[in-house]
Amino acid sequence: MRAEEACKVCTRKKARMYTELYQASEERKEEVLKQAERCLEEAGTSQSAPKMMAGVLDLLKRETGILDPYERIKREYNQMLLSMEEEISRCIHEAKDPFRAALQYVTVGNYIDFGALSDISEEQLRKLLNGCGDLVLDSDEIMHFQEELGRARELLYITDNAGEIVLDKIFMNVLKELYPKLQIHVLVRGEPVLNDATLEDAKMIGLNRIARVIPNGTSIPGTEYAQISEEARECMDRADLCLAKGQGNFESLRECGKNIYYLFLCKCDLFVERFQVGRLTPAFVNELRMDHK
Repeated sequence: MRAEEACKVCTRKKARMYTELYQASEERKEEVLKQAERCLEEAGTSQSAPKMMAGVLDLLKRETGILDPYERIKREYNQMLLSMEEEISRCIHEAKDPFRAALQYVTVGNYIDFGALSDISEEQLRKLLNGCGDLVLDSDEIMHFQEELGRARELLYITDNAGEIVLDKIFMNVLKELYPKLQIHVLVRGEPVLNDATLEDAKMIGLNRIARVIPNGTSIPGTEYAQISEEARECMDRADLCLAKGQGNFESLRECGKNIYYLFLCKCDLFVERFQVGRLTPAFVNELRMDHK
């Protein structure tokens, strides 16, 4: 899925954020922004939005020395969701349909996206979590997903954001209970980028204790099949099915032809328009059944 002009606007906002954190003269900040703009223009719109953004963010890391501006935010949201883990797990197990309930919670977790949204708040997150029982997901895709999980030997779970991965962990525990023969492998980002989950985040919340966690080897806020590590590609090729969380994974994996279930909230104008839905509406679609748009 190629980037559009709106993706460039979003990338420019991230570049501006970097320079606001950069302890340097205004002249130096402006020079860094000019370099970021040149990088952005050279990328054009022939790449996916995540790959394009990664190129600019990698340049900003080199020029400013700021390697992980979201480190504190990631830690805070990991800790916040960990404090809710026991209560959410209890609610899921008491639900009439624990699988659907877990899927609703894990969808709401995709709200914690500082790459696509600029107004993330704990208040709104709690509101969404409290109302997740009303979240409507495609029932046909849920049926297909459950049927395939019942036959599958391996699931590759491609994560998105820190904090969100606590809900991913809860969902994985539900999957392990319902499908005890299923092997689950987890893909995280290879380097810090935005507030995306890395191996460090996975270890912080104990995800590595319930599944094999694989860094994908890149700093792209998505999953570019041609650029991820050999280990990650082999795992994706071997998996019977994949679950990919978030818009960035959709943008970078779309039309790859693999059996991937995409799960995310539509957060930016591009996705709201593409799916013809309201902001924060969930999407649960399968790569092999989705119409090419």
